[in-house]
Amino acid sequence: MVEATPRAAIHTIPDSLDAIEECYRRGWTDGLPVVPPTADRVQAMLEVVGLEPGHILGEVPVRRRTLTAEQAAANAVMAGCLPTYFPIVLATMRVLFEHDPNCIHEVSAVTNSTGLMVAVNGPIRREINLNCTDNLFSPGNRANSTIGRALRLILINVFEQRPGLLDRGCMGSLTKFGVVFGEDEENSPWEPFHVSQGFSAEQSTVTVATIQDPSMHSNRYGSTAESLLDSIADGMASHGLAAYFGRNIKWVWIVGHWHSERLRLQSWTRTDMQEYVYERAWRSAGQLKRLGMATGAVQPGDDEERRMSVAGPDDILIFKAGGDSGMYSELIMNYYGVPAEIGVI
Repeated sequence: MVEATPRAAIHTIPDSLDAIEECYRRGWTDGLPVVPPTADRVQAMLEVVGLEPGHILGEVPVRRRTLTAEQAAANAVMAGCLPTYFPIVLATMRVLFEHDPNCIHEVSAVTNSTGLMVAVNGPIRREINLNCTDNLFSPGNRANSTIGRALRLILINVFEQRPGLLDRGCMGSLTKFGVVFGEDEENSPWEPFHVSQGFSAEQSTVTVATIQDPSMHSNRYGSTAESLLDSIADGMASHGLAAYFGRNIKWVWIVGHWHSERLRLQSWTRTDMQEYVYERAWRSAGQLKRLGMATGAVQPGDDEERRMSVAGPDDILIFKAGGDSGMYSELIMNYYGVPAEIGVI
């Protein structure tokens, strides 16, 4: 185990604007201004979770770096989090450490520009006013925006995942600002996602995944559930030109309000939806070779060989969320670094 870094240094700065500029000078930002992490603000974060500043949350062996509670709290302050948001930040980091701590390095080091997704279930959504509906992924809601930002600042400031240094994303991604949302449990035709995974409705959980850019699906003219399901399967078989077929990935389908209503009226369960889409979300080996997404020349029989998007129906994770202003859903490919692990807050 690498020893924890010493307690954070305290710097005296004349005023708040100078403090913001000092954070820029020291490279502590993500390009936007940050809240100066004063000692009292950091302490307020720690008091909510009852942790001592030097408590080690985890280690990334490949980087020989540890994350302390104080470091996490300071970055949450800089991101603009309220102390009541901090348990979600900690639960997310705990999932990453427990799954594979070296993935904390990998998720930024990979060239395909992955980001983090955090889906929140349970009572904490309402306690902190986390957005679950309108403009789900847009700026404007403090909890959604600052929780995701805190996670990115931890990667930058503690683990040096800086663009062009250890963040080697080729094209970059807006997901690196953080994709944090709550499931709209109150308006869902299905049981909450975390309940479907064996947790109780009274528990608050985070589902953490490493993702690539979401894809919006409208399907505004279909009149049957099958037309919607077919379009989702087609999207899964097309997104990123099936670059990761055959690998250990999952897909996240965030079902918008009116799409969920269509499915509810036609009595589709979450399990039915998973099985239907799984059977249709594939490309042939021949197609993948012609597109340059698989190696080798096309051989006899390749056009009949199916390459499935996921290993099985359970690898299609279905949440209900988003507003009721249009016929839209979001489809997100889960990069295989962290395949949608769940942690209790």
